[in-house]
Amino acid sequence: MHLNLHRTIPAVILFVASLSFDSAHAQAAPTAYANIRLSAFAGASANYTGVQLAKNGDITAGFDVGFRPFAGFFPALEARGTYPILDGQVANQKNLLAGIRLGRRKQNFNPYGDVLFGRGILNFPNGLANPANTFTVLSNTTNVLSFGGGLDYVLAQHWAVKGDFQFQKYDSPVTTSGSVFSKVFTAAIVYRIGTGGVR
Repeated sequence: MHLNLHRTIPAVILFVASLSFDSAHAQAAPTAYANIRLSAFAGASANYTGVQLAKNGDITAGFDVGFRPFAGFFPALEARGTYPILDGQVANQKNLLAGIRLGRRKQNFNPYGDVLFGRGILNFPNGLANPANTFTVLSNTTNVLSFGGGLDYVLAQHWAVKGDFQFQKYDSPVTTSGSVFSKVFTAAIVYRIGTGGVR
């Protein structure tokens, strides 16, 4: 099945934005779901693409489904998408990822780590030759593996701010190793849904 990131990522961003208007419904959730916490985030990212020092300005948005804590850790499933809005002329990257997040909580500070996997697109607006200079690449679709973490800082019952870093691996024929490694720094607003709010 072909994943159309051009349509899917904006849809994720719109979905995340719509969650902020759903708090009244969420507060009426049955008691059985008290240990499940939903949160959504959206923000701006600085993406160091790993291709000829090219940088992107991106929008990153996503959501988390958190579960009952164990041994002081808070597990969650996470999905997120990144879409370039300031993409330059060398390279730009789009992706849609999902995976596992594991966090801790101490007062207003909520640090976490995550491992995410999904699909991405590398675009080279002016084309980029492979190392042997035998062909030019305009775009390639690839698996993406992302390791990272960050910190959510609680501002109010349902609101927090996020600082996040992801180290991401793309496959591409434009490098000798066959891989491109990007570094993505994100600042975002977080909205938590549910009876527990942000804790």
